[in-house]
Amino acid sequence: MIFPSRAALLPLLALGACSSSMHPLEAHLDLLRPESITSVAGLDYPAGTLLCPLTPYQNSVAAAAPEAQRINAFMGRQQYLGEEGTWSLVIIQPGTTGDDGIEHLLLRRSTFDVINSRESLGKLVEKVPADFEVLDCVPVEHASVLTTRSRASQRKVISFGRRHGPMRQAGQG
Repeated sequence: MIFPSRAALLPLLALGACSSSMHPLEAHLDLLRPESITSVAGLDYPAGTLLCPLTPYQNSVAAAAPEAQRINAFMGRQQYLGEEGTWSLVIIQPGTTGDDGIEHLLLRRSTFDVINSRESLGKLVEKVPADFEVLDCVPVEHASVLTTRSRASQRKVISFGRRHGPMRQAGQG
């Protein structure tokens, strides 16, 4: 195996730094203010499409999640292990089977952490609103995002799920 020299890697690293544009969802989440529940924006998928967020180092969804076997088999074939600087979103379009219709987006943690269990969220934040249900996978047409702050680090925390009641606009809270 041939390894490039350090000098040869520098231009590649610079190119990677320049080409790191944000996914529309990532940009939307980055702008959300804490203490709000908003609908998910930046995605153009048909009704019934499932959004399944995975935290850093998470490579599967809970067995009870919709399409869990399909997602976990897909992630196993991808040999995805996760890493500290990213979280991911598995997107499954309706009416598809096998790996067809599955996307796996890798997104930067940047200014927020993604938490996808009510128990973990409850340990990090003061209060989880009673009208928000944290979900492993949520249909895009019902998808909401709870934005709050971690008690310990004061970092912004994002959780996907469904809100029971009227939606608030981004920035309200």
